[in-house]
Order: sequence, then C-alpha cells, then structure tokens
Amino acid sequence: MQNATRPAWVRVHRWAGLATALFLCVAGLTGSILAFREELDTWLNPQLFLAEDAGRPMMDAFALRESVREQLPWASVDQVPLRREAGRAVVFRLAPRLDAATGRALPLPATHAFADPYSGKVLGWRDEGAVSLAREGLLPFIHRLHLDLTLPGVWGRLLYGVVALVWTLDCFVGFYLTLPAPGARRKGFWRAWRPAWLIKRDASAPRYILDLHRAFGLWLWALLLVYAWSSVMFNLREQVYQPVMSVVMPFDTSWRGAPVLPKPMAAPVLQGPEALAAARLAMDELARTSGFKVDGEEMLMLDRRRGVYAYLVHSDADLRRRVGNTAILIDADTGARRGIYLPTRGAWGDTFSNWLGALHMAHVFGLPYKIFASVLGAVLAMLSVTGAMIWRRKQLGRRHAASRRSR
Repeated sequence: MQNATRPAWVRVHRWAGLATALFLCVAGLTGSILAFREELDTWLNPQLFLAEDAGRPMMDAFALRESVREQLPWASVDQVPLRREAGRAVVFRLAPRLDAATGRALPLPATHAFADPYSGKVLGWRDEGAVSLAREGLLPFIHRLHLDLTLPGVWGRLLYGVVALVWTLDCFVGFYLTLPAPGARRKGFWRAWRPAWLIKRDASAPRYILDLHRAFGLWLWALLLVYAWSSVMFNLREQVYQPVMSVVMPFDTSWRGAPVLPKPMAAPVLQGPEALAAARLAMDELARTSGFKVDGEEMLMLDRRRGVYAYLVHSDADLRRRVGNTAILIDADTGARRGIYLPTRGAWGDTFSNWLGALHMAHVFGLPYKIFASVLGAVLAMLSVTGAMIWRRKQLGRRHAASRRSR
C-alpha cells in the first residue's frame, strides 16, 4: 500500500468502525459479564443450581432422566447428563413433544430443567430464549443479547456474523493505519512507530482519546483478531469460516455430516443403558486409534432429527479443564459410528477451531484468563466509543472549516 492510498483506508476504517460500533459495544459489555456466567447465574439463582448434599447417593442417570420426564410431561427429555458434581443440580435440555397426528412440535414452555441428583425432584425450569430481566432469566437474556440481539430466527446470528466479518477485516486496516507514513520512517521505523503504542501524559482530551483508541488497539490486536474471527466461526461457519480455513488446513466434517431423516425418529432400537454401552464401545475404539484417554463422561443425547446418539466425554484431548468436548456419533438403531469430534489430536482445522472457541469463551487458562477476557470485553466497548468520538470531533472540525471558508 502506498501513502497515496492511506486516506482511502482511513475512510474504510472510519465507516467500518461506525457501522459496527453499536454492535461491538453490546457484544463487548455482554461478553464481559458472560466470562463469569456460571458463577453469576449460580449466585443469582441458587434454588436452580444448588442441591443439598446430605450424604445421600446420587440417582442413576437414566432413573433421574425418567423422574424428570414424569414431572414434565409436556417436554421431550432426550438428554442424559452423565457428569455429576456434589451439591450441584443436574441441568437437562428440553425439546418439544411432537403431535401424534401431524408430527409438528407442540409449544414448549421451557428449554432447560434443573433436577436434584439425590431425590430426582425438579427444582425449576426456564426458557433460555425468553426476553426477561427477572433474576431467573437475566443471564440467559444477556447471553441472547450477546449471540443475536434477541432477534427472531437466524437473523440476529447472520447480522452478528456480518459485523464480525467487517470487524475482522477492519482489524487489518486499523493495524496498517498505525504504521508510520513512509516520510516519517527516515528517522527509523521503530522510532517512528513507537508513539502509536503509547498514551501521552498531560495530552489534550482529543489526543488522549486518540491515544487510548490506537494504543489499546495495538497492544491487544492479536486477541481482538481472535475474538473477531471466532465470531465469524460461530455465526458464519458454513458460509465463510470453513471455506476460508479449509484452504490452509483440513477439517473432519463427519460430526455435522449425518443427514436429516424424512421425519424425526420416534423410538430407536438402542435405548437407555444399551445405547450408553454401545456409545462407550465406540468411544473406546476411537480412543485406541486416536491415542487419547477418557477420564470422565459428559452426556448421552438422542438427536431424533438425524437418528443418532451424541456421546460426549472429557479426555486428555480436551482443552477445557471441566467441560468435555471429545465426542462421537453412533447410529441410534445399530450403534455404528457416524461421526466424531476431537478437540485436539484430530484434523488441524478442528484443533485450531477449538482453540478459537475456548479462547473466545474463556474456557482455558483458569481464573486469570477469565478476568482478562472480562476486561477485554470492556476494552472492546471503549474502542468502539472512542472511535465514534474521534469521528465526531473530526466531523465537527470539517464543518467548522467549511463554515469559515464560506464567509
């Protein structure tokens, strides 16, 4: 890029920043809160997340699922959580029941239920897609704001995907604009670039705002790019992320490759403990061939639309300390393997993508990184606000200059 093109890139950066500022403010501030979602949600709603541990044994996972089914006859409960924590409720995802005559989904009052693993009692339920500022719905509402601005259907995710794509490209434009102009490089590139990394003391308010915007953008540039590109991955995976990344690294797409059945599966041949035994057998074989060790089970879940069971475990191939993402799909009738997902030790593209997701959601490096991710969300909002302030000041300056010339 030549110096003559710099004004054009300034305009690109300006309008890209203005177009995404509001969305990135919302994403940054909500993300700052969501870095501690589990802790905050438990603090706000202990009646849902905590169960009294009085030395009683926990119920069998399938018996607990049946207890939840009996108490919530209006929902389909196809998930069996296998990971348990003492004193913690077990969370079940709920699906709508199907009308026997039409096959259409019936209204579903809630999306998640919380059960006591000792007694089987349902402690409560909630609709995590609802727009609510009540204590029970506050964190899910913030999560929806972060994901899709609470817009219906896929529109919010698509909108955020486009914003993330513009943000990703603008990361490179913004970085280029911090580089010293060719004329300034005569005194040495690093010497000329150094002011861009600093916040000048005792500067005027406009200069201070510019320094905040530029210096924080530079110091955190790599992680801001991680968050931008991972947002493209979450929202435009098939449309943009996977086609672009597949050029440079391979992916195992079998996890998403099972086709949708003509109609949802009503009653699979494999059910209950028999389905779990088949899933364990398939996972043991995968562990032997892929060289990882399973150290805990996460869940078994029937996908009626595709006729498969998803079985998730925690293994030494996982990045996350507590959440297991090592997964396998088996046919719900035969137990045959239909797909896999390995967080690491599989296809490079899956490993890279899992790192992006884990960094975005602050699932790695413990509490220090959670705190850092929370602060980074606030910094992202600050960068958006200061960018708008810089544009507004320059706009007023241009208007004032034009007014003086017209006199």
